[in-house]
Amino acid sequence: MQRDLVLKGLAENPAVPVDVLTRLLCDWPHPVVAGLRARADLPVTLQEQMAGHESRQVRSAVASHEPLDPGIRETLLSDPDWHVRTWAFASREHPLPEEALIRVMTDLLDLPDDMPFLDHELFEEMFFADRNRILVVARHPDPRVRRFAVPYAGRNRLRFLVTDPDPQVAAAAAASVAEHERLMQPADLPKQHCHAFWWVLQRPLSQALAEQVAASGDVEAIQSITVNPTLPPNLVEILARHPDPEVRDGIAARADLDADQVAAFVADPDPAVRAVVAGRAGLTREQIAALAADPDDAVRTTIATYAYLSEEERAILDGNADLAPDRAPQWARSKNPRLRRRAAQCPDLPPELTDLLTTDPDATVRTNLALNHPGAPSELLLSCFLDDRHRTELLARPQFPRTGLSRFADHDDPRVRLLVARDPDPDPMVIGRLTADPDRRVREAMARSPHLPADRLTALLDDAELAADAAANPSLDWEPVIEALRQTAPHGTVTQDAGRRDDQGEWT
Repeated sequence: MQRDLVLKGLAENPAVPVDVLTRLLCDWPHPVVAGLRARADLPVTLQEQMAGHESRQVRSAVASHEPLDPGIRETLLSDPDWHVRTWAFASREHPLPEEALIRVMTDLLDLPDDMPFLDHELFEEMFFADRNRILVVARHPDPRVRRFAVPYAGRNRLRFLVTDPDPQVAAAAAASVAEHERLMQPADLPKQHCHAFWWVLQRPLSQALAEQVAASGDVEAIQSITVNPTLPPNLVEILARHPDPEVRDGIAARADLDADQVAAFVADPDPAVRAVVAGRAGLTREQIAALAADPDDAVRTTIATYAYLSEEERAILDGNADLAPDRAPQWARSKNPRLRRRAAQCPDLPPELTDLLTTDPDATVRTNLALNHPGAPSELLLSCFLDDRHRTELLARPQFPRTGLSRFADHDDPRVRLLVARDPDPDPMVIGRLTADPDRRVREAMARSPHLPADRLTALLDDAELAADAAANPSLDWEPVIEALRQTAPHGTVTQDAGRRDDQGEWT
């Protein structure tokens, strides 16, 4: 038996009682905690035991658990080990109270000498979990903490810090504001392509730097500055005639083009450039007609999708306004696929329009309906899944089909074969066969299937690859497995009464 893998799987197994898990954690903490990390839920009693465990690994595991009991998280924020504390404040889903954050930030000022992290690294970790924490730092009573907000604050928050009562905070914020607004000069651009190189090209550009890049022959760099809103108008005009079409289509997407430049792009020899300009607002009727008759299919599709929209419709489609409920039925019948796509996102479309969009010729319309409408038929969700569109989201929808999925056992795509594990009534022999599938994900899913034959399930406990998945299978007879682990454990690794059953067969 693969002991550590089996223990990991047992810790994940939903059929193993909590009191048994606590004993397993006491006797074999490290392999068991690996399985507990993978659980979506940890009962509070188990969280408490893990939070008080002597092992940093165990305490870190519970500190990283997202639905952690607030009181336990509060305790872990004062853990003597900063690895544990870091996990406790890194949660993205459960914001910490401001008073707790203030205390943690104060503690960061006095790190021990043997600390493997620097203070600014821990602040970065804190901001990465929740950018809004910068506001808490900016309001912190200790100016040493407020200084840490300066490198990470946006321009508006920096202006708030410029008036800070602490002169060092105010000076650092003022310097940062000036740096944000400074025009990048040729000397600021690194010699080689790197993160800093591309970052400089997205900053405000001086005339000298923009001219240097435009004349450099570095097509990637030139493409990068075509979308920079500070690109000087004379260089916009020059790059609009650049021989590389990927440079021209970057310019064609700019909002600050004049009528002559737009007209030139409508007649551009490259279809990719014409397709970009076909998505612009404000085209003349003649330009729309010319693009609608374009020999390139992508251009015709773009103009059909984006043209003939009012400013209000464009605002809604660009996410800058809400769609009025009475507009959705109108858009669902539109000839414009972009409008139908937006209508398909409305969860309260009436049944007759749901039926209409279910058979829409546009694949994105059908997928939007499947992802958003509770009345979308299960066959539609399966069809979108087989078309390899938004598979993870589709599987999470309650109406995704479950019955009959065993028919995909021999499908060429392993992600489709995985559906067999969701079938409530599969052939157990098929499940057993798929534990030897060429794809590891399929093998693991079938090893966890409650329909796996018992003899095959028991055999997999000796498999170096699938033992953990087999041990996590809820149909496993876990009691004799734990008894075997106890009997074969080296002397002294298990408490005297761990895993024993009383006269009524209950585990004590």
